[in-house]
Amino acid sequence: MAKKTLKIEGMMCDNCTSKVEAALSKIPGVTSAVANYKKGTAVVEFTGDIPDETLAMTVIDCGFKAKVKHGLFR
Repeated sequence: MAKKTLKIEGMMCDNCTSKVEAALSKIPGVTSAVANYKKGTAVVEFTGDIPDETLAMTVIDCGFKAKVKHGLFR
């Protein structure tokens, strides 16, 4: 199982986090998606190989800015 953390801009409330979590959870292979609007992050756990672009574009399609954190945050 792999885990990636996304940096997300624009989430302002619990409804925003729910929207992001629901969208990320629909990606095949995702086993867990937990967003936090106060931290501006989402942690995604998954099996298989999901490209960073797929994760980021899913959040962008929800109306937020997003990118996958690399290095120590990955």
